[in-house]
Amino acid sequence: MNSLMIPEIDMTGWPAWAQIAEPQVLKWSLVLGATILIWIAAIAVKRLIILVGKMVTPKDQDFEGSSWDLGASIARLFALILMSPLPLGLAGYDWRALVESRGPGAVAAVAILIVAIMFANWVARSMRNFGGKAHRRTGADDTLFAFAGSLVKYLIFAVAIVTALTQLGFPTTSLAAVLGALGLAIGLGLQDTMKSVAAGVMLAILRPFRIGDYVSLAGLEGEVTDISPFTTSLKQIDNKVVIVTNNMIWAEPLINHTHQTRRRFDLYFDISYDDNMDHALQVVQDTANAHSRILSKSETWVGIHALADWSVKIRLRAWIATPEFLQVRADLTKAVKEAFDREGITIPYPHQVNVDYKGNTAVNKADHE
Repeated sequence: MNSLMIPEIDMTGWPAWAQIAEPQVLKWSLVLGATILIWIAAIAVKRLIILVGKMVTPKDQDFEGSSWDLGASIARLFALILMSPLPLGLAGYDWRALVESRGPGAVAAVAILIVAIMFANWVARSMRNFGGKAHRRTGADDTLFAFAGSLVKYLIFAVAIVTALTQLGFPTTSLAAVLGALGLAIGLGLQDTMKSVAAGVMLAILRPFRIGDYVSLAGLEGEVTDISPFTTSLKQIDNKVVIVTNNMIWAEPLINHTHQTRRRFDLYFDISYDDNMDHALQVVQDTANAHSRILSKSETWVGIHALADWSVKIRLRAWIATPEFLQVRADLTKAVKEAFDREGITIPYPHQVNVDYKGNTAVNKADHE
């Protein structure tokens, strides 16, 4: 029998049952130890690939779910396969024959997976770069390029895994049947994931937003930085990155703040009932139109919005370029306050009247909000 040599132990004086059980106990103890050893080695291989992947992955890209992350898990699997002759030999199998028959296929499978990881990364990165250049030069939508790059990457992985399994001796027809059944089981078990893929395809086709747009979706706001078949990445104004599954985006209302080249903002100002309303309206309108970034000054509108409990509320509507929305709104809020101060227009505070229980004393107090 072609197997690894198992050390012999002097069992003189041992009970008969122990002498009978000792060879089996020793053999399977060694098998268990070898299995634990190769599992630790496979984990070390995975950790090494993850370490290299994190070193070469740009800081602005997510490592989790990347091709390096997926490749590390696949490498662990094939490391287990390559080192499996050790426990098999200890268990009594002809491991040399297994290595001779399966070894070349296992090496070829690992090589296929390594090449596939590198090629898939290169294809996805090239498509992204091409889309970015096309967007900068001609204004083309680079979102579809990013989505297509991610989709092609996953397709390359799928083809590589099937090819690697055939190198390990799995029959192509049987493998196709197994993969079909497995795909059906996975589809039923991962319905939400399939919904995300379907939603990702719809987002790529209809393109309600593209990379670089500032959007509100699934209760979050941020700039779209990436769209994949499964998720969409947002960078919020405080530089946090949020990952949202595509099915959540497709199922809820979506607001694209930067799709149009210009936006209208509404500002509200309170004046006292004792102030001249026409004068205050004119001051607000002149202040708004004096700002150099206000577009279509003829469309600037100012009017009385409401007669509130303690003030007259004025509403200002004006149009600005979308990228300058926040800054111009902040500028006008400050400018109107300064104009009111110059013109003697009062911004009132809510007043509260307290009367004692005898009804003969009244005190007016101003509560600052």
